Amino acid sequence: MAIRLALARKFLVAVGITVFVTIGILFFFMYEQAQKAIYDHVDRQSTALLQQVVITRAWISEHEGIYIRQAPGVEPNPYLPGSGITDKEGRDYVFHNPALAIRKLSEYAQRKGLYRFHLSSLKPLNPANKPTPFESEALRQFERRGFTASRDGIAGIVRDGDHAAYQRIIPLVVEKSCLTCHLQQGYKVGEVRGGLSVALPLQDAERQIVKARILFALAGAGIMAMVMGTLYYLLRRMVLAPVAHLHGIAGSLSAGNYTARATLTTGDELENLGTAFNTMTDQIISGYQSALKTLAAAVEARDSYTRGHIDRVARYALGIAREMGLPPETVSRVEMAAILHDIGKIGIPDAILRKESSLTPEELEIMQAHSLKGMEIISTSDFFSSVMNAILYHHEFYDGTGYPSGLKGEEIPLVARIITVADSFDAMTTDRPYRRGMPRETALAEIERWKGSQFDPQVVDAFLRGMKRGGLVAKRGTEKA
Repeated sequence: MAIRLALARKFLVAVGITVFVTIGILFFFMYEQAQKAIYDHVDRQSTALLQQVVITRAWISEHEGIYIRQAPGVEPNPYLPGSGITDKEGRDYVFHNPALAIRKLSEYAQRKGLYRFHLSSLKPLNPANKPTPFESEALRQFERRGFTASRDGIAGIVRDGDHAAYQRIIPLVVEKSCLTCHLQQGYKVGEVRGGLSVALPLQDAERQIVKARILFALAGAGIMAMVMGTLYYLLRRMVLAPVAHLHGIAGSLSAGNYTARATLTTGDELENLGTAFNTMTDQIISGYQSALKTLAAAVEARDSYTRGHIDRVARYALGIAREMGLPPETVSRVEMAAILHDIGKIGIPDAILRKESSLTPEELEIMQAHSLKGMEIISTSDFFSSVMNAILYHHEFYDGTGYPSGLKGEEIPLVARIITVADSFDAMTTDRPYRRGMPRETALAEIERWKGSQFDPQVVDAFLRGMKRGGLVAKRGTEKA
């Protein structure tokens, strides 16, 4: 599992960084374009408003001003004394020149929370037309560059504390109608002597920009989550699961389950890897099986009276294991233990191993040491480590009267308990130099008689069931018992 998580983490971190950077760059560009589009819209709006005001100012100028009925808030222009009139009914009217009319329109628009117009000049007749720093700099540029080069005006964002406005100013040229008020200031027709600006509050635009920023961030996070989730699902299904499967097979083999095989059907390189894994496992097992057969042959070659004993014990033990419904890995260990259970007899002197009479107590003690010698022989190989205890304890009795440790009941490994029954039955039914073997039925009766004392009752029951069905004589290595 650690391998799978490490692989997933490495892959997802690498892909995540790539996706994050890619999406970040893409959405930053999109956000910049969206922000530019919002400001472009504000700019077009400012241009349209200025055009409308210029037309309005020109119309007023062509008509040499307009008259507005005097009312609260509509007072005579102190810079144009005597310009008011009274109609026949005695109603007074105030004269508004173009500059004053534009200023009144600007004040009205500001009260409505829309925008602000401002006529400005570097030489204002009315202090209200004094330019702001932004307008002052623009007017100087207009005078230096001339009307033709400056007719599109200058625009920028002007901030006043927490408030921001988009301001555009365009140059105004002196027309003949302007001289009515500005002749004394030395104005000449065609000169750039002022500017008309419009300031649009940016609160709405900035809210749209913030909203766009949030939407892009959420969209980016959502897309990244979807991409990463999809990649993780595909990685888990197409890579991690097969790798975990191979890892599990390797773990089963290391635990002694030599029947484990990779069953990948991915149709790609991982399936090929699984096939190669199985081939390698088969070759390793084949090599060890050859070693097993060689060891078994070496043991049997020293004792002609027990020739075939190992093969018969293996067949009986396999039949018992399958009758008990044990898992494949346990069945594999049973077969290996059955083949190797007497490997320790290699270290027993021929005089004792081939003795045709009963053994003396001293000789019996030496013979009984073969289980310990067998365990020591195979302890140098990891491949046989899973059956070491079975070889060491296959002469232990269920009631604790066996050797070498006097284990009893469940203390004895299950594989060893199975080998004990199979080994004992074959010993009973095989001729020895000092006695003849028992008939099959007699030996079966003896096995049942010692059930619960010498032998594990469950193992005996499985053995007897198998013998009754004739299923304990199957060829070793096949699937049918």
